[in-house]
Amino acid sequence: MRKFLLMSTAAALLCLAGASHARDPIDDGKLLVKPSGTNQYEVGEYRFGKAEFFGYVGDLKDSKKITGILLKRGDKASAEQKHIIAITAKTQQIDAFIELDGKVVPLVDDAPPAAPAATPETH
Repeated sequence: MRKFLLMSTAAALLCLAGASHARDPIDDGKLLVKPSGTNQYEVGEYRFGKAEFFGYVGDLKDSKKITGILLKRGDKASAEQKHIIAITAKTQQIDAFIELDGKVVPLVDDAPPAAPAATPETH
C-alpha cells in the first residue's frame, strides 16, 4: 500500500510539473505567443484578450523573468495583434520578436500612432 501511495504521489507531481510547464511556454527567456482569432492571443493552453494579455506578460516578467515575447506564426497575425505585442513589450521594457517563414526577427511596430482625441472648444 505504501509503495502504491508513493508511486501515485510521484505520478501526480510529474503531471503537475508538466501542466505547469504547458501553461507558461517560455523558450530562451521569450514568452511564446500565437495569434488566435480576432485580437486574441494563445499562450500555451490559454487564450487572452489584449487587456488580460498585458497583465499576464507583466506577471511573467516579474515571476519568471522573461526578457522578450515571440509572436509565433506571425504571418497569421493581424496588424493589430502585432501592434499589441510590440507595445506590450515596449511598455514592459522587454524585446519583441516575430516568426516569419520559420525565421525569428525583431518585431517592428509599423502601426501609426493613434490620432489625439479632439478637445471641445470653449467659448
